[in-house]
Amino acid sequence: MKKYPTAYIEYLAHFHGSRDFFECHEIMEEFWLQNKREVKWLALIQIAVAVYHERQKNFPGSLRLYRKVLHHLRSNKNLFEGLDIHHGDLEYLIKSRIKNILHDGEYTPMNLPLVSEELIEKSMKFTEEQGWEWLSDDSQSKNILVFKHKLRDRSDVIKAREHSLLKKKKEREEH
Repeated sequence: MKKYPTAYIEYLAHFHGSRDFFECHEIMEEFWLQNKREVKWLALIQIAVAVYHERQKNFPGSLRLYRKVLHHLRSNKNLFEGLDIHHGDLEYLIKSRIKNILHDGEYTPMNLPLVSEELIEKSMKFTEEQGWEWLSDDSQSKNILVFKHKLRDRSDVIKAREHSLLKKKKEREEH
């Protein structure tokens, strides 16, 4: 039995089950920060956020992130080694999503090209335990998941940005 990080299983369950791409981002960002900021985890974050933006019809944001993922894929053919995601199929899928956006296509659910039955079974089990449907269809989603980012408390982020701006201003004044 292959050991996958719990965060990765949770990410896949949200990605293919709840379709809560914002939560995918949250789970994987924390994991990424704890794991030497490895590019493979960053790319998974970027995929989830690209799909999140695409579903919202924020096409510039979605395209920007899909292109970053495409760059990662082209720069490292072993990017998802050990994660059992088919590299070539994912690259084709990302290019197809970019093309679809550029040609004003409709949003459709995205499923990562997983190649391990064991990984799929573990992710499906977690999905079912949460009461979600594996490979659910969120194409007509008008629920809270589409704009979930607007509901979170961002006061700490705003405070940190203000602090950073003040620090930069002070540094400039000293030079």
